[in-house]
Amino acid sequence: MHTFIKQCSYFALSFLVITLSSCAYGPQFIKLTPDVIGPTDANFYKPKQTSVFVTVIDSRPNNVLGATGDDSARFSVTLKGEATTALEAKVLPALEYRGLVLARAPDRDSPTLTIDLQKLKLSSLKTKRFGYVTTLDVEIVASITNGNKKYSKRYTVGTEKKMGSISSSKNSENMINEAVTQALSAIINDEALFRAFDQ
Repeated sequence: MHTFIKQCSYFALSFLVITLSSCAYGPQFIKLTPDVIGPTDANFYKPKQTSVFVTVIDSRPNNVLGATGDDSARFSVTLKGEATTALEAKVLPALEYRGLVLARAPDRDSPTLTIDLQKLKLSSLKTKRFGYVTTLDVEIVASITNGNKKYSKRYTVGTEKKMGSISSSKNSENMINEAVTQALSAIINDEALFRAFDQ
């Protein structure tokens, strides 16, 4: 009887360990819900050329952001949904707040602004020296074409965190959205970018 109880306890403990492990390990699916923090100075620059055709694109090859795990097992980190939809929902109202009138179609007499998400990566992997290291990289390029003139600038955000365990799905999502918020806010607050509309 004592042996049977020990076996039952062992199986129960094993089941608990497997259950807990499955919570920490496994594929992560990230929802992109960034924000945009606009200029706080009421006297921010407003372009004289206000009619602009805006395009938001995602030039990444796919929605895989990276991986989590160690040498024995790795799981993918994937973005849910279309990145362009999430970015447009925040970028377009912010541009209107900056004084731009968003044209519905390109016009050869008006400038165009392209917001291009070129990199969005997050991985949380075990290393031999530092335990788990979570790395994050975001790159967004804003390009203005005005006649035969072009102005382009790259906005990057990078983070590296040493952690005691794999980054949870919630933590990964928070890190992604904070970084994208930082990059988008840098675009909306860039005076040089908005002055380029009038050059």
